[in-house]
Amino acid sequence: MKLLIVEENDDMRMLYRIGLRRFEVELLEAKTMAEALQQVQEKHPDAVLIGDTLPDGDPFELCRQIRSNPETQDIVVAIAVYYIDGAIRRLSREVGADACWLAPVPPREIPKQMEELRRRRQASSSDGNNGSQEHPS
Repeated sequence: MKLLIVEENDDMRMLYRIGLRRFEVELLEAKTMAEALQQVQEKHPDAVLIGDTLPDGDPFELCRQIRSNPETQDIVVAIAVYYIDGAIRRLSREVGADACWLAPVPPREIPKQMEELRRRRQASSSDGNNGSQEHPS
């Protein structure tokens, strides 16, 4: 799986990099929304995990942009936030996120959860449902 981690915090990206080493994941990284959009266009990841804050935008707008492009709309997108309430869950569904998880997401859980989201997205693409889920199970 090709996974893009979008996280402005260098320490968090390093945590994900170290934690994902032992998995069969081709890891891509971006610190900003602009870098993430460029990576999505050029590298076509299978999945994107977007951190809570970005210096040049917000995770929900990034998700919305990924979903609005026909070439990238089928990429699995999960948003990791430090606080979840009804408004955040609703917003994540409105922008088309496949999941909204409480951060930090344990690196060992990411490959399994992203694969599950990808299977759901593929299975539900024919019925128009994006297979959204609230949190890792």
